[in-house]
Amino acid sequence: MAALLLDENLPRSTSVALARAGHDVLHMAQAEASADDRRVLALARSTSRVLVTLDADFGDLVYRHGEPSPPAILYLRLHPMDGDAAAALVMQALADTVLGQFVVCTLDGQRRRPLPTPP
Repeated sequence: MAALLLDENLPRSTSVALARAGHDVLHMAQAEASADDRRVLALARSTSRVLVTLDADFGDLVYRHGEPSPPAILYLRLHPMDGDAAAALVMQALADTVLGQFVVCTLDGQRRRPLPTPP
């Protein structure tokens, strides 16, 4: 099972559903509420967790601004937000290897792109 860091913008019901499925889940609201995006990335890296978020800014930070990336980033594009549907998207993505990838998850499928490698 995967070690996951859920961004604060995801409902706690997503965290509960993923934990029930056997994943090691840490939610930013519990770990460090109101942390900025760079701090979220740093925590995901330092704890070797896959970052799960609804925020496209993380892609911008790692690709354009050179922020070191965590093991993987799962960017969920889900509107309207539904905690159980978000958990299902995460579990679908985790059915394949996500390490080293930025994965855009939608109800229509996934797009994967390699994360930048550190210099």
